[in-house]
Amino acid sequence: MVTGDHPLTAHFVAQSVGIDGSRMITGDELDRLSDEELQDAVKTVAVFARTTPEHKYHLVTALQRNGEIVAVTGDGINDTLALKAADIGIAMGIKGTDAAKEAADIVLSNDNFVLIGQGVFEGRKFFENLRKGVKFYLSVKAALILIFLLPVLAGIAFPLAPIQIIVLELFMDLGASAAFVAEPAEGRIYSDLPRDLKERFVNSAMLKGVAASGLSLFAGVTISYFYALWQGLPLVQAQTFAFAAWIFSLMILAFVSRSETDPLYHSGIFANRAMDVWALAAVAFLFVAIGTPELSAYFKLASVTIVQLATVFVISFVCASWQEWVKVLRFRIRATSRHVPAAS
Repeated sequence: MVTGDHPLTAHFVAQSVGIDGSRMITGDELDRLSDEELQDAVKTVAVFARTTPEHKYHLVTALQRNGEIVAVTGDGINDTLALKAADIGIAMGIKGTDAAKEAADIVLSNDNFVLIGQGVFEGRKFFENLRKGVKFYLSVKAALILIFLLPVLAGIAFPLAPIQIIVLELFMDLGASAAFVAEPAEGRIYSDLPRDLKERFVNSAMLKGVAASGLSLFAGVTISYFYALWQGLPLVQAQTFAFAAWIFSLMILAFVSRSETDPLYHSGIFANRAMDVWALAAVAFLFVAIGTPELSAYFKLASVTIVQLATVFVISFVCASWQEWVKVLRFRIRATSRHVPAAS
């Protein structure tokens, strides 16, 4: 807490709101501190009284030199220097002066400080869901490239007909990616440390995830396709196998991608209603398209038996769900480690 008020007033307010005011530095004492001493002081002192706008500015820069991400709240002209220098300047919308609002990055319309915390967690949720959606979408594109690259290299027919690709692109892939917008926030966003601002959105961890998920989807479709050819089925039936495997694998992969750390049984299989509706619609479309002769002819699909569809589903499940079992194993290991008593 940095204020221009008297030290006694600052101490009383600090105690009232739960800030440790046992150690306090006044503006006169700040003037006598070197830059290095000020950097050390801000590590342990939580209350600064009788400060000037210049003092507030120097406190912000001292925290930043210590590697801290600094947010400043203020409402007066004397806060403008600190608001401008902070990584995030937050001004009061009702009591704040025009100068403070101009210098700030965020303006609280109702002066309610609780909104700051809510905004932080809402931002984390949005960022995480955006990253999940982009990662999933890139995985799908990587799988699609591999699915068509292999037949070219092997000199065989493509697993999917052009009309099937259009359906998958316009309905299946985009629908699943958009469903991540409705994904509930994971519990860890409330305890995670702030992420490094220099971290790239598409980082090495995301690229590894794209590769793993893309290969999973590729394996589900390719194995189903070659299984049908190995069974001596006509090309149109083999492509039907591949089309069904894409929908099954895509659906499973979408649910697996809802969290990088928590298994589905922990986060809730039915917690994302948008994804649930999309998955039901995708499976319903598959059965209707295969079972209706007019649609089958239009989408270049052939009639297949329930046993054949079940076989494709098992192949898809095995290929697309392995990451979920890895998460389950790691989650149980973490849970076990939390309950193991420390050695004396």
